[in-house]
Amino acid sequence: MIEFKKTLKQARILSPLKNFEEDTVTFEYRTDPLTGRNTTVIKGMLNYVGRFLTSDGELIRALVEKTRENCPFCPENVKIKTPMFPKNFLTDGRIQVGDAIVVPNLLGHAEQSILAVLSREHHLKLEDFTPRMLLDGFRGGMEYLKRLCEVDASVRFPVFVFNYLTPAGSSIFHPHMQILVRDRPFYLVKLLMDKSQAYWEEHGTSYWRDLIAKEKNGERYLFEVNGVDWLVPFAPLRGLNEAQAVVNGKSSLKELGANEWQGLAEGITSILRFYSAQGYTSFNAILMSGPLDEHTDYFDVNLRIISRPGIQQFCFTDAWAAPYLLWDGEAVEEPERLAERIRAFLKMTQLK
Repeated sequence: MIEFKKTLKQARILSPLKNFEEDTVTFEYRTDPLTGRNTTVIKGMLNYVGRFLTSDGELIRALVEKTRENCPFCPENVKIKTPMFPKNFLTDGRIQVGDAIVVPNLLGHAEQSILAVLSREHHLKLEDFTPRMLLDGFRGGMEYLKRLCEVDASVRFPVFVFNYLTPAGSSIFHPHMQILVRDRPFYLVKLLMDKSQAYWEEHGTSYWRDLIAKEKNGERYLFEVNGVDWLVPFAPLRGLNEAQAVVNGKSSLKELGANEWQGLAEGITSILRFYSAQGYTSFNAILMSGPLDEHTDYFDVNLRIISRPGIQQFCFTDAWAAPYLLWDGEAVEEPERLAERIRAFLKMTQLK
């Protein structure tokens, strides 16, 4: 029922890199098996843009020191420079779980927008994120969602969002996560839910379970932790080292237990270690949920994570026109090759 459709196209040029001899550039047009969205895999593009994906270490160290001076999330400032929840919502004003502190966002992206400060450290290399750090943030976010559901049942659609460092859109260096909640789903969540429901009605089975059954142990499959399956998507959304997680049989964040949260936290840190080993310093991730007040058989909680360009004197962004304005996906490397590199890295680090 799930089809992985791709079409190969080629362009012929006389390349100055080969003394103007004829060269062939290969493109793959891939169709997302659920949404039908097109993604173009541009073979060889990773080598071309690779020099922009790593960071200038000296520049990062200088920015860390500069941004630490007035950082509202550092331990000495977090309780005097961050907002508090109103007393009628939360008596203590903030939520603290371990080192994670949950506060309202000064200027959010939804009617309910909060931040979970994840670490006492002002800056972390990607390899330094830990499952415990993420679990504390997740638990703090869920405490907030539980209280929110008690006072306003109409706010039903949450997403957890990571924007780490400026290339990922963060204005604050300090590690943190956002929890955005609305009375309506974000566009991508609604698209996935609508398409998942249509698949269920046509085939009588869950797209997400069929996807994992088809991908399991295949060339794009990565690993499984506590009922959370990790893979590289056939048709990535954006294309810089994108990985995906699916939480089997759980349609909303309220349905996740300790095991599933652990599976997400361990999986994220595994992917971040891989990114760090490639020299990357910045990432985005989104954790998507169905409605909090009902179970849906056709939708599973799922996550996407991507690396972002490096921090250098020369500014570079991967948000070029095709994916950003035309809404086409683009990938700079074949997903199967990326999955192979991730598996090899994880196998090597496990043997050490």
